[in-house]
Amino acid sequence: MQITRKEEHATLPASGRFFGVPKAMPLSEEQTLDIFKALSDPNRLHIFNLLLQSDRTNSELMDITGLRQNLLSHHLNIMTGCGLVQIHRSIGDARRHYYGPRLDTMRECREWWAFHSPQDDAQLPTLKRPRRVLFLCRRNGIRSMLAEALARHIAPHSLLAFSAGIDQEHEPLLDLGLELLAENGITSFDFHVKSYEALLETPFDYVITVCDIVHESAVLDEFEGAEFIHWSLPDPLEEGRTEEEQRTIAREVFSALKMRIAYFVQRLAAEEAAQA
Repeated sequence: MQITRKEEHATLPASGRFFGVPKAMPLSEEQTLDIFKALSDPNRLHIFNLLLQSDRTNSELMDITGLRQNLLSHHLNIMTGCGLVQIHRSIGDARRHYYGPRLDTMRECREWWAFHSPQDDAQLPTLKRPRRVLFLCRRNGIRSMLAEALARHIAPHSLLAFSAGIDQEHEPLLDLGLELLAENGITSFDFHVKSYEALLETPFDYVITVCDIVHESAVLDEFEGAEFIHWSLPDPLEEGRTEEEQRTIAREVFSALKMRIAYFVQRLAAEEAAQA
């Protein structure tokens, strides 16, 4: 997957910067209809599939799809309006914005579909070939640490998970991350802060950046042969003004990562099945 890094200037919707946290309210009939209408367009379906793989800027989507900016903006506005897509201002460059999937909305769609379909097995599939994955953030802090721990916990036979940072600075929220893991029954995770340089010789199938700053840096060019994916997640340390806010954001990150990793494994399993 070729990811370009052009600067993007965008305008946030009226709701401002938001982060997709699972909602308690089920989809209304009107929203369900709007979602199906949105995905019935081939261009929008293609764009949404691209965003399910990786958060992307307007310029990145234009490069991949070949759509003009005004037409791309039209499609993104429709998908944002029905709750399929979210927009997130970059932590590294406030002029740049990322579009990403609202997986909580897709989960609500799955529940709607399950109500009208036979029940299926909710367990994650096991990949025939485990994938070696590196979760990369700025300081190998709470985001990459939680990602590594969750991947090892919910997909131990499918993902060989590692995490690292590009800075040597230690993040002070690591204890909070360990507390969150313990709250969710993950108590056997042995974590050590690592620099990405120590892992450059490891052949990764995927490098998943969970920090905008890392995604926008030149570090990814040092990983040869890996496929790059970006999950634009908020930094609890940077965005939380109090310990309680940091804890709340960290829990949101945990929930988002759990859904992202589960979908990542399901998508790989579907690709394996299609190739069989």
